Amino acid sequence: MYLSYYGIRVTDLPKSIDFYMRTFGLVLHPGSQVPPENPKEATGVMLVDPHSGLRIELNYYPEGNPYAVPYVPGEGWDHLGFRVDDLDRFLAKLAAQGIAPEKMKHYDGPMLSTPNFRVAYFRDPDNNQIEVYDSPGADPEKYDRNAY
Repeated sequence: MYLSYYGIRVTDLPKSIDFYMRTFGLVLHPGSQVPPENPKEATGVMLVDPHSGLRIELNYYPEGNPYAVPYVPGEGWDHLGFRVDDLDRFLAKLAAQGIAPEKMKHYDGPMLSTPNFRVAYFRDPDNNQIEVYDSPGADPEKYDRNAY
């Protein structure tokens, strides 16, 4: 398992993409789509620091989305994303601690550079959102800082 990225909630996705790329030299993660297919839908874009490989995901939630809560400057933290070797095994570990995921998704196609993508969300003790995901079929022993 490894910490994969840090998610930030933004109010203007194109403006934020431009800011982070122009100001800090971050680049689009291979597979990130800009502009998003539908800017009125919840969407995220992954940016990468080409020197360190560290990533941030800029997340936009339109009005009416359950995550579109009032924005307070300084509270734009959205979630931490952890990649795990086996999501089912990790969820069993959570269940043994009395923790159940709030939501789960399965993408049958590539998600950025990941061939297959399963994800679950749960909360830490302070109600912060945590995302855990795996990529069935990918080699769990091979860490690629350029992969999702």
